[in-house]
Amino acid sequence: MFLGAVVRRIVLVLVLLGAVALYAAPYVYFEYFSATKGATARLGAVPTTVRGEWVDDYFVVQKIDAATYAIGEPRYYQGNYSYLLVGTARALLFDAGSGLRDLVPVVRSLTQLPVTVLPSHLHFDHVGALGRLERTALPDDAGLQRRLRNGALTLTRYEFLGAMDRLEPPTFRVDEWWHDRQWVDLGDRSVQILHTPGHTATSVSVWEPSRSLLLVGDFIYPGELYAFLPGASLSAYLETSQRLLRLLPPAARLYAAHMQDPPAVPAAPLLQVKDLQSLAQALVARREGRLDATGFYPRRYPVTGPMTLATGLPWNLR
Repeated sequence: MFLGAVVRRIVLVLVLLGAVALYAAPYVYFEYFSATKGATARLGAVPTTVRGEWVDDYFVVQKIDAATYAIGEPRYYQGNYSYLLVGTARALLFDAGSGLRDLVPVVRSLTQLPVTVLPSHLHFDHVGALGRLERTALPDDAGLQRRLRNGALTLTRYEFLGAMDRLEPPTFRVDEWWHDRQWVDLGDRSVQILHTPGHTATSVSVWEPSRSLLLVGDFIYPGELYAFLPGASLSAYLETSQRLLRLLPPAARLYAAHMQDPPAVPAAPLLQVKDLQSLAQALVARREGRLDATGFYPRRYPVTGPMTLATGLPWNLR
């Protein structure tokens, strides 16, 4: 009798621990991956051909137009791209690089105007230069604002995710809070800030109607879209996708933050509205059980071309 009671208690504890682990799967996966597979930032060989011009042996600058630049890190294993939009009064740097190399001299080589930096989201590979130029802007989020101390914000472990590269969460000053649909005047050039949650709760994009240009960060790019890590939300992904489709003209150009892996020729990742339509359709099909997945965690669903959607378990899909 006594032994039977002990066994039942052990089984109950194991079941409860298993349930907690499954419910907290995004965090468990992140900790497991960081401990077993994470590494210091990997630096690849210099590509023989790229779109744009090398600044040194690491950064590439690709001119999108006379006042818009894509700044690539094709040797960094994440294949990051940040974007510099230059007006007549100031410039906007959308995303701040990985921090593996110093992005600031590259920006200064392109403009001497005051620069405001806006990260598409707060993961480790997008915040390298935050606080290192004239101003830093973040989305007008009450949760972020409550954590401000003496004008500075320290990122949390599961917001930053830098443990994957053995990085500690940074602290940086915040100068401006930009709300959804806010217009930002750069001087003879205006862009609109759009809050675009899905990949993270505080993700943003930059829309410039006069150029039919949308900078989307990690919301969509030609690779595996992460919707299974802490802060991701499939319902937000779908809502944002549908909202953008209502906003964008058919000829809009979508520039993303990560290249296809591996790219034939490293270049700023350019998508079209039809790619966003494919994502929205895949999200609906997954929700309705009409899309087959592979893998257990994350579960991967096909979207279009090299694009796939990586999600969590059913009880993590909110």
